[in-house]
Amino acid sequence: MDKLLTIKEAAAFLKVSEMSLRRWTNSGKLKCYRLGGNNERRFTRQDLEEYLRGDAKGVPLGISGKQVQDSSHIAHFYNDIDEGVTAGVAFLSTGLFRGEGVLIFSTADRVGQILAGLHALELPVEKLQRDGLIVVSNGYSSLGEQLEFTMHILKNCLAGKGFRLLGDMVWAIDKGWNLSEITQLETRANKVLTSNNMIFLCQYDLGRFGADGAMMAFDTHGLTVYRGQVQPSPYFTGLRG
Repeated sequence: MDKLLTIKEAAAFLKVSEMSLRRWTNSGKLKCYRLGGNNERRFTRQDLEEYLRGDAKGVPLGISGKQVQDSSHIAHFYNDIDEGVTAGVAFLSTGLFRGEGVLIFSTADRVGQILAGLHALELPVEKLQRDGLIVVSNGYSSLGEQLEFTMHILKNCLAGKGFRLLGDMVWAIDKGWNLSEITQLETRANKVLTSNNMIFLCQYDLGRFGADGAMMAFDTHGLTVYRGQVQPSPYFTGLRG
């Protein structure tokens, strides 16, 4: 047998977070060995290389032709509303064309722009809404209500389908949320992303959030998107709190 790698070494080899490896081994997507009294995960280089070959294409993000791993939690930073809406429409339409369901959290005006963008791509938006494949919300005033609604949609409306969540986090500012509350929400999202066929894209308007908001997003998301470039977050180390 090859030399066994620790989870830290395997994460560095695959260029992903240790949290992603835990999710993939728990779901059976990636083989691992359990050693010692603490049942620690160990990996062979051969198994990791086979995983890379099998998952080389990943899931289409819809932005700049990029691919991402399933169950990704992504922060998208943008400088103007048109940029944010364009990226959101590209992300959602990619999922809808693949037969996935989508959940959109944004302000009323931006939801309107996003739906208009989907219309322009000749997607049957009204029918998809009637069928429950497009669900929209302007967000809730408390963390508990927000989580309850999201989990209801996830479990009861979009269960068994591929699922994309787009959250333009300006909605949270408009609802009176502070940065600590948004951090808690993003942290909980990492705990929800434990099954296949899910991608969460959280958008951050740099004009509204500033440096503190951007650092929080780096801290709580495994991937970031800025000016079309998809990169691993240098500050994300797994679940927080």
